[in-house]
Amino acid sequence: MDPVSLVVAAVVAGATAGLKEQAQSAVRDAYLGLKNLIMRRHGVEVGAVELRPGSEAEQESLRGVLADAGVGEDAEVLGAAHEVVKAVREHDASAARAVGVNLNDVDAELIRIVNVKVRGDATGVDLDRVRTRGGIVIEGVQVDGGDSSAHP
Repeated sequence: MDPVSLVVAAVVAGATAGLKEQAQSAVRDAYLGLKNLIMRRHGVEVGAVELRPGSEAEQESLRGVLADAGVGEDAEVLGAAHEVVKAVREHDASAARAVGVNLNDVDAELIRIVNVKVRGDATGVDLDRVRTRGGIVIEGVQVDGGDSSAHP
């Protein structure tokens, strides 16, 4: 993984795990440290990804801004990113796993999910407390690579 992608992954994992009410202080502290360091040293705000950590568009946007700011060459930021990933793995492993589509507390007429592709230790589609009147259609989910415990 390239350095900027590592920082983006750490922001996503930290935002997903570190802002939960029950988050361990180690995760929260590591994430807030990374977030503040990125802002202080590079003037980059990660709030959009924090609000929507599962949004690939927000992640790509942040990746571009961080690359332009030279974050990939900042050893201190990279060290902080590694600390976030380490803390998340130790205290909230579920947040470190990629999810292609994650729907929680949804009430809809019909849900149709197609062509989801994820890599690594990932879940293609994760539904929790979803209610529909017309049903759910899920097609074309691919989980590529990673370990054998990946969940399509």
